[in-house]
Amino acid sequence: MEFAPTAAMIALILKLIDFSRYARNGDINGVVTQSATWAAGVLVVILVAQTNWAATIQLGGKPLSELGIWSLVFAGLSAGSVASVGKDTLKSIDNHNSSAIPTLLATGPKKVRRTKSPTNSEDVG
Repeated sequence: MEFAPTAAMIALILKLIDFSRYARNGDINGVVTQSATWAAGVLVVILVAQTNWAATIQLGGKPLSELGIWSLVFAGLSAGSVASVGKDTLKSIDNHNSSAIPTLLATGPKKVRRTKSPTNSEDVG
């Protein structure tokens, strides 16, 4: 098995598990954010597949322009999942919260990271 498709499947599995956790715990922001990431990934891959550059982009040894809809959907879901895993990785190594961004939905539960004092916390988005 090639590395890239295997990595794409692993990233998709990880994000499906995270999505299930968000849904089970009622984290609407997590559910909407991951759904939006997947939708954007699929939309971008399908859009790019319709451009003049699609013939030069290879996935699985075939040009993007020749892939069927399910292959494009998988590529889009995988692209969104890889982006999410990358963002999670950056957030996990960011000791100064410099990559913190606001949550997609203002009504979602806030994630709080405790510092030395229990009264001193900050939103890590």
